[in-house]
Amino acid sequence: MLRCKKGFTLVEIIVVTLLFILVIMAASSSFNVLLTQMAKLTKSEESNIEGVVGLEMLRHDLQQAGFGLPDAYMTAVAPTYTEATAVPANRFNDAPSNLPRALAAGDNLATVSVADAGVTYNILAGTDYLALKGVPLGMNETSQRWTYMPFDSGVTGLKKPRIWPTASLNLVNGDRVIMIKKSVVSGKAVNQMIYDVATPNIYWVNFNTAGFVDAFSPIAPDEVFYIYGIRPSGDLGMPFNRADYFVATPSATDRIPSYCAPNTGILYKATVNHADGALLPIPMLDCVADMQLVFGWDLTDGMGNAGQDGVIDTWSSPVSAGGALTATPSVNLTLVQDALGNPEKLRNSLKTVKVYLLAQVGRRDPNYQSPASYVVGGAGESSLTHTYDLTATSAMRNFHWKVYQLVVRPKNLMSNQ
Repeated sequence: MLRCKKGFTLVEIIVVTLLFILVIMAASSSFNVLLTQMAKLTKSEESNIEGVVGLEMLRHDLQQAGFGLPDAYMTAVAPTYTEATAVPANRFNDAPSNLPRALAAGDNLATVSVADAGVTYNILAGTDYLALKGVPLGMNETSQRWTYMPFDSGVTGLKKPRIWPTASLNLVNGDRVIMIKKSVVSGKAVNQMIYDVATPNIYWVNFNTAGFVDAFSPIAPDEVFYIYGIRPSGDLGMPFNRADYFVATPSATDRIPSYCAPNTGILYKATVNHADGALLPIPMLDCVADMQLVFGWDLTDGMGNAGQDGVIDTWSSPVSAGGALTATPSVNLTLVQDALGNPEKLRNSLKTVKVYLLAQVGRRDPNYQSPASYVVGGAGESSLTHTYDLTATSAMRNFHWKVYQLVVRPKNLMSNQ
C-alpha cells in the first residue's frame, strides 16, 4: 500500500509563520490604540464626573448661604463672636460683632499660604476666593436640622420645642443651637437673634426637648423662636457655619494627583473650625487652573432710583485686596461696593452668582495642543473675569481643558424670594 510522505517545506512554514506574526502584530497594534483611547476616554469621564460632583456641592452651599443668619440684634449691645484666623480667610470676617453677610469674596488673589494640620495650601495667584455663611454649611448632621418653639399660654415654666414625626429630622439633646425670632423693627420684618441680654456673648444653648431657660423662651403670645442646629458638641465660635472655596496646591506632594498639569491646584471647600478659627480643607475638584466669580445685582428700579424691581441691572467682580472692583454699568460701582459690605443690602440686592472653573480633562496627551488661551467667564464678561494664557507654560497645552460654569440664584436671599 502506497503512502504519501510529502509534508510542508521549510519555506512554506517560514512564510506561514511570518504571515501569522504580521497578523498578530497588526491586531496588537490596533488593540493598543484601542486601550489608549479607552484610557483617555475613561480619564476624561472621571474628570467630568468629579466636576459635576464638586460643582453640585458648591451649588448646594451657594443656595444655602444666608439660611438662619440674623439680620438684627435684640439690643444695642451686640454679641461678640470669632471667625477665621488665617490669611486670607480673615479678610472676609464680620466678627467680632457685625451682622454676618451671607457671602463675601475676593478678586484675583495674590499667592498666599494657608496652614492646616502641618500642611500648607498655597492659593493660586489670580484666582478668586469665596466665603459663604449660613447654618447648613457645616459638615455634620446637626447643621441640617431645625425646629421652632411657639409661646404656649397654657404652659408655665419651660416652653417645649416642636418635635418632628420623623426622628431623623429632629435635633438631639445637647446639640448646640441658636435661636432666631421673627420681629418687626422700624416697620421692617427682621430675623432677630436671641441671646442673654445680661451676657450678650451667651448666644447659643444646648438643645433640650424639655424646654429652655427664660432668656431663650418666648414670653409673648405672638412670639415664635426658630431653632437652628450648628454643631453636635463643643462651644460655638460663631452663630453660623462658614464654608470657604478656593484653589490651592498643597505642600504635601502626595495630596495632589501626579497627572495634573503644571500650575494647577485643587478646588477646596474649607469649613471654619468653631474652636480656633482654623480652616479644614476638603478637596472638591482636582487639576484646576483658575476660578472666577461674577455677581448679578438688582440695585435700581429701572428709572435710576434705589430699589428692587426683580431685574438684574448690574454685573460685578468681587472686591480685590486693595478694595477695587469692576462693575457694568460702571455708574453703579458705588452701589455694588456698598451692597458687598452691607448685610441687608447684599441680602436684598444679590440675585445671581456665577462661578467659572478652568479645569483639566483627562491626562496629558503629547499628540494634542490646546488653544493658546481660555476666557474663564461668559460672553461679554471679559472685563469682570480673566483670560487664562496657556502659552506661558508650554506643557499645559498638551492637556485638554474645560471651563465649567455654575449659575446659582441663592434661594435664601430676600432678592430671590
